[in-house]
Amino acid sequence: MTKKAILLQFLIITLMTNCFGQIDTSLTYEELETSAIRAFRNNNTDSAIIIMEYAYKKFPDEFARTTELLGYIYTRTNNLSKAIEIWRTGMDKGYMYDLNNPYYQDYYKDNADFDALAQIEKNSLDTMHLKHEIVLPTEYDNKKMYPILFVFHGNNRNIEKSKTSWNAPIMNKEFITVFLQSYIPSSPTDFKWVSKDEKIKREFTEIYNHVLNDYPVDEARIIFAGMSAGGKKAMDFTLNNYFPVSGLVLNCPVPPQDITDEMIRHFVVTNKKIGIITGENDFALENQKSFMSKIDSLGGQTRITVTEGLGHSFAENFSEILDEYLKWVIE
Repeated sequence: MTKKAILLQFLIITLMTNCFGQIDTSLTYEELETSAIRAFRNNNTDSAIIIMEYAYKKFPDEFARTTELLGYIYTRTNNLSKAIEIWRTGMDKGYMYDLNNPYYQDYYKDNADFDALAQIEKNSLDTMHLKHEIVLPTEYDNKKMYPILFVFHGNNRNIEKSKTSWNAPIMNKEFITVFLQSYIPSSPTDFKWVSKDEKIKREFTEIYNHVLNDYPVDEARIIFAGMSAGGKKAMDFTLNNYFPVSGLVLNCPVPPQDITDEMIRHFVVTNKKIGIITGENDFALENQKSFMSKIDSLGGQTRITVTEGLGHSFAENFSEILDEYLKWVIE
């Protein structure tokens, strides 16, 4: 990060919190979360905790996102008892936190309280499965070949919310669309994706093969789409070459950290396209631009739209941009 960027981040945190830890009460949840993530990534962990503890009290409707981020920050700052406390509170309400991943397991070795929570979560997850819903174009003809769009929702969302956001004229007229829903609850009604989950990969493979076998899909026009962590999952599946895909259309994706130059080269030489729709205040913008620059440097096909004033969310004209991007990928 440049000295100018570091100074700007310091000024943002200073404006948000005075020496007594007070916070500008006019800030939205998106602004608070974005600033907390940036502060944490710049090793301003105290500021990150202050901001998110305030958000936890001020925005009860964002309980899932707040407790997930706080649990992670508490863990990284070795406030293990506080992390366990907030996870226990969330799990009592029906939320889950991916406690059985190797990252948390390493941090909480021989911690009986953590082990008990992780076992409760595992027992619940073993009974749950990936879901999907197929939406056919308005004048569907089973003798015609169609492009297909697989949509991975963002964290703390579900199929119904995804259908509301991911909607464009060309989808209704020309696409078979498959809306996916993770099996991992983030709340009693919403779900989230996690990295390197073999169950997600295995069950998505079954869905993918089922749709391509049972519907008239043009296999040269397969698109993966996703928001945030859903975009990350779409990128992971595509860049690891797990599934044949011709392009990606992503909203505010969080690029996986283990992307290699070889993966990017393969993406380019196989003529895949990628379009990113994002906001100038999205916490992942820097990584999104870096990823796109690497593809551009190899002569790859990219498009990116950065909406002024937007954070980690959908632009008001998202449907219009999505329509343009989908046309571009299948042309």
